[in-house]
Amino acid sequence: MEGLRRLKTIVSARALVFLLSALVLSSCAQTSESETPTVLKPSAIPIAWRAVHAETGQEIGERSSSSMLPASTTKLVTALAVLDTVPPDLIFTTRVCRNGDAVALIGGGDPAFDVEDLLGLALTAKDAMAGATALTYAPAEVSGPIQPKQPGDAAYNPRLADLMVAEGAYRGHGSEDGHGWTVPPGASVPSETGTDWYAHPDPPRQAADLFRAYAAGMGVDLPAPEPGEARCDAEIARHESAPVFDLVREMLWTSSNPMAELLGRMALQAEAPGAWLASRHPDIDGFALTNFSGLDAEARLTPRAMARLLAANADLAVAGVPFPAMLTPAGWDGGLKRRMLEPPLALNVWAKTGTMHYGAGLAGYMLVPGKGMFAIAVYAFDEEARAAYDAVVRNPPEEVEVAARNWRMLARAEIDRTVLKIYRALSAE
Repeated sequence: MEGLRRLKTIVSARALVFLLSALVLSSCAQTSESETPTVLKPSAIPIAWRAVHAETGQEIGERSSSSMLPASTTKLVTALAVLDTVPPDLIFTTRVCRNGDAVALIGGGDPAFDVEDLLGLALTAKDAMAGATALTYAPAEVSGPIQPKQPGDAAYNPRLADLMVAEGAYRGHGSEDGHGWTVPPGASVPSETGTDWYAHPDPPRQAADLFRAYAAGMGVDLPAPEPGEARCDAEIARHESAPVFDLVREMLWTSSNPMAELLGRMALQAEAPGAWLASRHPDIDGFALTNFSGLDAEARLTPRAMARLLAANADLAVAGVPFPAMLTPAGWDGGLKRRMLEPPLALNVWAKTGTMHYGAGLAGYMLVPGKGMFAIAVYAFDEEARAAYDAVVRNPPEEVEVAARNWRMLARAEIDRTVLKIYRALSAE
């Protein structure tokens, strides 16, 4: 599963028996603790794919209409929808204002706002904050988490707000004696031992608390922050985000769930890209997407639908950059840095990946010398195993996690082998 940390859930003994039975039926056998768990053979992993010539629209591949789990390849649809809907030079502004005796921190929906940007605001506003007796923050509204069925404290599944820093994440440490720490300070100390990343329950308050701490570090004492209105009598500092085009590209390279959700919801004023797909590409069916990030085990698409969508947008250029060049190159950087390292695929495949338990995919573009560019979509999905996992999604024991991790590893390898087969088949035609 894509995100900052793997899924954390709890499973009962009865549910565990059910899950392991499903895994066995899927050729994933149990072993003793001293043995390496037996996992699915690559040939047992269900694969579906499609390739579409970007110029001619010729479709190549299996005629299967199987619905697959898109995972983070959903972000390709989000990127296209955002770039089609809002100006590529649109920016988001976060401001610090002085309203009488109050200092106000006002968010503007910046999905990439981070701690260095918050420190910059505090440094710029330092002198103008002298004598303030109140600190407010706005907007204070919070929605989410992204996927209610996933753990609400998981850093990949944060709550969303127009004022949030570091994607609403914090680092927490729990000690065996029941004590611990958080960075930034002030969040809930985790109950389990060890150090990990977590989602803050109130991102606007987290941003305001950290701003107050930075101000204190510069000798400006502000009281505890309180929610307020987005009022600005006098602006004393501002941070402008990168343009939307750059934010979309960063979202595709980092596969950030909160960036995808914030950008998609801002651009489309919706919680999923379905209406945009129906309006802009009414001839393409096969999408059943539930949000903008792909963080949902119930989302579905067909490889044919994704390949056709990518082929239809292969000549889209934003800020002078063609859409295929916004993706990550195989064997070189981004999400494909350690995959398809050798010729002929290295630097000839530009794509977005996605991975969840028992679902993995790769979608993007393939350059075939002498034949041109093809849009490709390759997915692996074991629906039975995924359904079994969803039925008991409550912190499975380690052997179940090992089985899931091994499935993902083998699925990615099988996807890469399939991509190579596609390339060779297209080259031979």
